[in-house]
Amino acid sequence: MSSPPRPSGVPKIPSIPSTPAPLHIRTDPHSGRKYHASAALPADTDLLGRCAPYSYTIWKRFRNEVCAECWRYDGGRRAFLTRRDDEGLELPSHSPSEQSCVGKRSNTASVSAGLWFCDERCQRTWISREGAEVVDLLRQLEAARQKKPKPKPKSDAKAQEAVVIAPDTVERAWVTLREKERSPKEVRRWREVQLEDYEADMARYVLLALHGYHREQCNQPSPQQSLVSRAEAETHSQSLSQTDAAAAGSEGGCDGRPEWETFASLQSNELQLLNACPEILEHQTRIYQLLKGRFGSRVAARSSAASSRSSLTPAPSPSSAQSHGDNALSPEDARAGEPSDTGSSTNLLSEPSLADLVTVENVRTILGVDPGNSFGIWETPLMEESECLGFAVYPLASFFNHHCAPNVRKERDGRTLRFLTTRPVEAGEELCISYGHVETMDVRTRRQELLEGWYFKCRCGRCTAEAGESPRT
Repeated sequence: MSSPPRPSGVPKIPSIPSTPAPLHIRTDPHSGRKYHASAALPADTDLLGRCAPYSYTIWKRFRNEVCAECWRYDGGRRAFLTRRDDEGLELPSHSPSEQSCVGKRSNTASVSAGLWFCDERCQRTWISREGAEVVDLLRQLEAARQKKPKPKPKSDAKAQEAVVIAPDTVERAWVTLREKERSPKEVRRWREVQLEDYEADMARYVLLALHGYHREQCNQPSPQQSLVSRAEAETHSQSLSQTDAAAAGSEGGCDGRPEWETFASLQSNELQLLNACPEILEHQTRIYQLLKGRFGSRVAARSSAASSRSSLTPAPSPSSAQSHGDNALSPEDARAGEPSDTGSSTNLLSEPSLADLVTVENVRTILGVDPGNSFGIWETPLMEESECLGFAVYPLASFFNHHCAPNVRKERDGRTLRFLTTRPVEAGEELCISYGHVETMDVRTRRQELLEGWYFKCRCGRCTAEAGESPRT
């Protein structure tokens, strides 16, 4: 997929990640970045290993029927789900200062985080990977979900079709939020925003992505460690064979946790989505207000930091700081802060903070990546009547382009995806998957489905042949 037109203010980042040996990325003026075979490949070649999602959401209607870890679903039956949130797990006790922070949040203790698990193994796996603090973050978010959805006003379908969202309209909406968030009082009011189910489900997806980005920052070594690591890596690389290098690249690709850099480089389809559904702009700005109000201040950061040290897998000590002027601690927020041990406040302010990452730029990036890049989480085995349980974004998998006669198939195993060749592939041949389930449709229906769901008119070899068109050169 091509590099996205970034929202203003988003820093430039590398757009092409390192990739495993069987395939490489090329850039095309029409179809953007795409995978090609690096060598002749037999059928059933595993191209990326097990791809893990960077972020995901399970729709609320299925949340108490799906395991949050392995995504098992049993047609609406729930007997196999035996664990909820962090219940039944013995977590490390809090220090006095952390107890103070946790006590402040006791009003959300009765709110479920919306996590169900098959058993203790799935529960421990999820919490060990994501962090125990995420359970608390999701509880805080779920407390903002409307208890009784408001009836939706009747809309004029013809009027909606006539709406065209211009780029400057979108920019103005976000600029207005930037101006409002300069007021600490305004941001505090945003803590009371109540979200509709769709908004809360999307907010979970955004929050998990932001937390993943925050964890990457916390895991970054200090400048001194970086220099030593770089020197060791350069020395080691001189002794690596080509095969060893390919294996190392594979381990750092889908088999490892994807990085924010790759996730944020995916094509943004923000404008296409908003032109298809103009009302989503209001949903997105409300999502931002809630996230900023509950998680985007230094006071909220201190609460989250307290619970972050109760993870089953202790987080490494951050050794670098990152701060943004918009999120500096105001006198009013300072007065509202929780008490802490001597010096602990300074420590927390010097650590990379989740609050620093709740910015208009980051939230727009995350929301813009979803349309056109996400994969549906479908009930398996996949049949015509299978339910779509939610969606997930797999950054490296998003570089596969679509073809209505694909040479790569995707297989879901729990929360991971694997991509295997369907037939022998020649060296240099483009590697394509099928978006959605369009292979059995006629060309006109296929193209309409792809245009509405992925915002492009398909001109693959099969479509041009069936439509009697000249292939694109």
